[in-house]
Amino acid sequence: MPVVSVLIVNFNGARFISNCLDSLLKSQGDFDLDVVVVDNCSTDQSLDVLSTYKSKITLVKNRHNSGFSKGTNIAASYAKGEYYFLLNNDTVVEQNTIQLLLEYLKEHDDIGALVPKLLNEDGSIQCPGSFLGHWRFKSTKAIDVPFVAGAAVLMTNIVYNSIGGLDENLFFYNEDVDLCKTLLKRKLRLVYFPSSQLIHYGGLSTKFRKIGSLIEGYRGGFYVCYKHYPYLFFIYRVLVMLDVLLRLCIHMLRAFFSVHQREYVSLYLTIIRIIVRKDIFINHPELEVEVIS
Repeated sequence: MPVVSVLIVNFNGARFISNCLDSLLKSQGDFDLDVVVVDNCSTDQSLDVLSTYKSKITLVKNRHNSGFSKGTNIAASYAKGEYYFLLNNDTVVEQNTIQLLLEYLKEHDDIGALVPKLLNEDGSIQCPGSFLGHWRFKSTKAIDVPFVAGAAVLMTNIVYNSIGGLDENLFFYNEDVDLCKTLLKRKLRLVYFPSSQLIHYGGLSTKFRKIGSLIEGYRGGFYVCYKHYPYLFFIYRVLVMLDVLLRLCIHMLRAFFSVHQREYVSLYLTIIRIIVRKDIFINHPELEVEVIS
C-alpha cells in the first residue's frame, strides 16, 4: 500500500493539536499513515500533549521557531511516504478525507496540489483567496483553481522535492501563494476536490502572536512580489509605504487614548523599516532538532 506522510508544524497548539491527531489516526483507506509533527519551540504545553502520541507519530522537537515553511521542510526530511499531506494543526479530518484525495491524485499525474473542501466549525464553506474567485470553491465537483490555501494540501513527494519544498524565506503566511505560483509556472494543476472535506478552525495559532503574524504577512508579501514579479517590486513597496504611513498616523492619534494602540504604532514602524531596508530575507539559525521517542 502507498504511504501518506502527514506533515504538521505545531506552535503553541496544545489546545487543539489532540483533535487533529485523533482524527488523523482514525483515518481509513488503502494506505499506510505516517504522521510527522515538528514542534516549533512551543511555550505552552504542546510537547506534553504531543508526547502522549509519540508511539504513533514521529515527533520532532525544534529548539527554534523556524516558521511554517522551514518547519514543514524539516517534517518532510523525516517523512517516509510517496505522498505528502501538508496539514495545519487546527484541522479535523474525516475518516475518508485522505482516501478520497489519494484516489483522485493517483488518477491525475498532472496535478501539483490537490486540496479538499475546507469547512468552518459551523459547517459553512471556507473560500480562500480573492472574493472574486470564491464561486469556484462552491463547486460540487473537482475544478481547477488559480489558488489553494495551505491548510490542507496533498501532493506527491516527487513534486514537493522537485520545487525544493516550501520557500524558507516565508516564515508565516504567503507560503501557499508562493507554492501556487511555483507549481503553475511548472505547468502543474491546482485542483479543488470538494468530495473530500475537513474542518479548519483557522487562525487559532495566530492568536498567540497577532502582531508578529502581521509583520510576517507584510514581509512575506514583499518577498513573493520580489520573487515572482521583480519588475513590480519598487511600485509595490511605494504603494504599501503610502498605506502604512496613513495607518501609522491613525494609530498614533489613537495611542493618546488607548495603550493598546501603541502595539500598532510599533507594528507599522517595523514595517516601514522592512520597506526601507528591503529586509525580506530570513536568516535561520543553525538547525537544532531532536526526535522524541
